[in-house]
Amino acid sequence: MPRPAAVSTMSIEDISGFEDYPRQVQSLVQSALALTHLELGYLYGSHEPAKGGMDCSGTVYHVLKFQGLKDVPRQSDEMCQWVEKKTQLHLTPTATSFDSAEFAALKPGDLLFWTNTTETKRKLPVTHVMIYLGKQKKTGKRIVFGASDGRSFEGQRRSGVSVFDFHLPKPEGTTHFHGYGAAPGLLPAQPEPVIIAASSKPVEKPVTIEKTAPQTVAKPEAKEEVRKAVAIANEPAAASERMPDPKKVIVVVPASKSEAATKTEDSLKSSKTETKPELKKTVAASTTAKPKSTSTSKSSSASSATRRKTPPAPPKSQLERSVDNAVNSVRRFFRQ
Repeated sequence: MPRPAAVSTMSIEDISGFEDYPRQVQSLVQSALALTHLELGYLYGSHEPAKGGMDCSGTVYHVLKFQGLKDVPRQSDEMCQWVEKKTQLHLTPTATSFDSAEFAALKPGDLLFWTNTTETKRKLPVTHVMIYLGKQKKTGKRIVFGASDGRSFEGQRRSGVSVFDFHLPKPEGTTHFHGYGAAPGLLPAQPEPVIIAASSKPVEKPVTIEKTAPQTVAKPEAKEEVRKAVAIANEPAAASERMPDPKKVIVVVPASKSEAATKTEDSLKSSKTETKPELKKTVAASTTAKPKSTSTSKSSSASSATRRKTPPAPPKSQLERSVDNAVNSVRRFFRQ
């Protein structure tokens, strides 16, 4: 038979910051507070509310199983080892108050472990377990949930499945607070960050085809061997206006050396045949001519003096010089 129940209870509105708890921790606290309304006494070795009571480890076991946690151990020392292996057990061997750095990681929903609350032959002397609920809103004191026969709440002795004040044992006593930690599986595991490895394949850059303007290939200049042939002929009046020289000269660039040579030889033959009779007449006239009188010689000397006093002729234009050079080159060609 369970001992007579003397329990305390509260609502979630009495817990400070309950709305900020993780969803699964809120569910755990709500189911724990619901058991405090059943007036369940302390019954050693029981984990079933239908029997009218439960012990400390049986109460925690029932609440954790109700949350759907798997592989929950039944004894308090096994629960401590379970937390140590599966999550993290925070030991508090030197803590004398909750202001100690050893309690910096404490959060609602953690399992709390004590040693040597009763005589035991267990290898790990953990003999008591409860669940941390947080702080009471009106007083700011820390509160826990579980089953006990002798702990107190707000200065009153309580017995059964109840809410209790969270006190640390006195350092000189035989009972010690061992440590705390989250129940494995109570909170969903944080997903591991997905690391996307950079592709080793280099990114192909678009090929840019630059369009260049077509280059004009300069035609090779005419070779020096190709000589220019100059044909002297009469041109129309329009040509006389372009060329100030009285001789009418037309510059013809032949397609090849052989053609130039043929045309030049033909012109040379024609010029020789035309000049022969004229040359004979000139020679005959010179032989038959009589010497001029002294007056004539004086007049010629005077005219020569007059010619010396006349100003020099203006310089030839570029076109005239080009024509003269062409004529001279043709003459030299025939002399060779």
